[in-house]
Amino acid sequence: MKRIIRLKSKKAFTLVELVVVIGIIGILSAILIPTLVNVARTANVTSANKTAADIRNFVNTWLTTVDSDGHNINKRANSGNDPYIKIVAQNGEYKSDFSDGFWVGNESEADMEKWLSDYLISNLGYREMFAVGYLDKGAVAALCYCVNEQQSTEAIPTFSDFSRTDFWEYANGIANDGTIVGTSPILENG
Repeated sequence: MKRIIRLKSKKAFTLVELVVVIGIIGILSAILIPTLVNVARTANVTSANKTAADIRNFVNTWLTTVDSDGHNINKRANSGNDPYIKIVAQNGEYKSDFSDGFWVGNESEADMEKWLSDYLISNLGYREMFAVGYLDKGAVAALCYCVNEQQSTEAIPTFSDFSRTDFWEYANGIANDGTIVGTSPILENG
């Protein structure tokens, strides 16, 4: 008898209560999930910008060393499309490629590429990356970074893009195809 009374006194949720709770959870999810996704994207852009700044600083340090060793870097102002350096890391192996006009003298590009690759391996250690640095007056004035070469679509800004305030169509640091692009200096829409 006591057992029957105890079972009758137990209360359960009604169907209406369950539907209301599920509706509230759905509304909160609809508000929170886009916010959390945006926070994650912003964090990825901030990280990519920091990486771009690190790479730019290391390459500029290397260029200062090269200059003090008597190698002839192009020191004229960049006119928008020259000179530049591409740096690619695949499986921890670095390769660099200097544009025409990067060196003024008769520098051995193979030796200079090897020297820069060794320098970056010892200082950076990224296993995968793609970066383009634009030389202006003997230093890398602007650098763009992607996590790997496959992401380096047309999303990479050119040197002249750094003077624009309307480069990003979607959000700062995020290309239309979703690629995260780090820049140094930070390229933001005004």
